[in-house]
Amino acid sequence: MSEETGDAKAGPVPPRTPIQDLFASAVHRFGAVWADLMVASIVALGLATIPVVAVHQGGGSTNETALVGRFAYGIAYFAVVGFVVLRGLPEPAPRRRVGWTYATSVMVGIVASFVLALLGPYAVVPMPLLLFAVPAIAAGDVQPGGAISRSAGLAARNFTRTWLVWLITVLFAAPIVVSMALIVYAFTDGATAFLAGLAMAAPIVWPFSALFTRALYADLTGRTVVAPQDRTT
Repeated sequence: MSEETGDAKAGPVPPRTPIQDLFASAVHRFGAVWADLMVASIVALGLATIPVVAVHQGGGSTNETALVGRFAYGIAYFAVVGFVVLRGLPEPAPRRRVGWTYATSVMVGIVASFVLALLGPYAVVPMPLLLFAVPAIAAGDVQPGGAISRSAGLAARNFTRTWLVWLITVLFAAPIVVSMALIVYAFTDGATAFLAGLAMAAPIVWPFSALFTRALYADLTGRTVVAPQDRTT
């Protein structure tokens, strides 16, 4: 077993934790470490906003700006997922795996954005197939080339739990995003307002979603990706 794949302890998969307990765990951890996670999300959001602003200031249309934002913010979200999983490992991951994790977040963010561009709102149906790609890399369970296939297989084998967690996440995020978008609509309209609403909601929605995904990944695989003393504290 190489150092790249060996430090997230594997073992027999324990009895499944009730979904409400996974949700409560994510809420509790967010409440305990919200400052760190919000700072990480704001940094990721700020970096992702640079190309969006560049396109807008360069004369890009609203649709072009929204398209760039979709890809940039998609990558940023999965980078936050990687950050949360890496910080929850019992031992720091090797640098190489850290690099793989963030490189995978770029790849998965691009794929997710393509799916969203092709399917529009119907993308919420297949999107859970991508949820575990970044956690699998961060935990050292798979090499980069197999991340998406492992994620899809794990999600498909645990269809009910995976899609239920995804549904809860969407329902949790939706009112926050809508509230932020309504604020922005007072100053602008169209795709720009919705994109701005998403950006304003991200520092709350992204950390919670990442924590919920991490908890589910640990529950499904038996991997120790949530240390007894979470390294985000």
